[in-house]
Amino acid sequence: MHFKLDPRGVFALYVQHRSPRKKSASQKSDERKVEMWTRVLRGLKDPHTISLGEWERFIAARKCGEIDARGNEVESEKRRPVRDRAVEADCKWLHWVFNWASKWRTGGTYLMRENPIRGFEGPTEKNPHRPVATQDRFEDVRAVSDRVMMETRWGKRQTVRSYLSELLEIANGTGRRISAICQLTFDDLQLDEGGPFGSIRWPADTDKTGRETVVPMSPGVRSAMDRIQNDRPGIGAVPLFPSPEDPQKHVTRHLADKWLRKGERMAKWHRRRAAFGTPTAASGLRSESTSQTLTWRLLVAGRP
Repeated sequence: MHFKLDPRGVFALYVQHRSPRKKSASQKSDERKVEMWTRVLRGLKDPHTISLGEWERFIAARKCGEIDARGNEVESEKRRPVRDRAVEADCKWLHWVFNWASKWRTGGTYLMRENPIRGFEGPTEKNPHRPVATQDRFEDVRAVSDRVMMETRWGKRQTVRSYLSELLEIANGTGRRISAICQLTFDDLQLDEGGPFGSIRWPADTDKTGRETVVPMSPGVRSAMDRIQNDRPGIGAVPLFPSPEDPQKHVTRHLADKWLRKGERMAKWHRRRAAFGTPTAASGLRSESTSQTLTWRLLVAGRP
């Protein structure tokens, strides 16, 4: 069973239940996208009936500047082309909302029975080429990362080792964005399933394609997880990397970036790079045959 709601109703529940978990900038972005998609889908009584033709017409209109970022029609003489990346972000947001709605329920009833635009393709813009650091660079920063400290404010203030070491190991071993790693919870760890070293469940809302995946851990990633369990054991929805200011919140990627910069200075790596990268050969992980893994994409904007 599912609720009978129009798109406006789905968006309202998403903003009520999901948006508050985001940062203020992301909440404002949600408000803008709600306004845009409400106008684009006006008159649609059931979101399940969105057609591929309607989807493609939106993309074409958005790309040529026929409609603006809030869904308003733009006069022909004022229209300006919109980059594929911006249109892609608008399309992905709707995917994320419908994925969430197909999993969110109350009283045993799902908000939507399925994501009606699953499989609909949107525009893509290739990422600009970013430098990938050598394994030597990773190892040099990792050698000093245990000395990068942070101050916790959970009751009595104290200075302790930061999470940089574990973040580096997990990023280097999985190829995931740092923002996705920071959002992990203990619920996402499957230490006895999915492979000889266990596996990680990556939630859909941390994935660029909006899909939940379960990926086996490499020995290095499992070692980092064991260290976390030993230092600060937790269960359920408790953040794997809690904020130094509030243990109920996740550490931000911006603070992780700050720790990385400090580690680079300590390791004498002064030239700023946007990523650490290594090819990975472990079964189930990204391999060199696909592309060299980019693992610390700190300069890429965060996703919803």
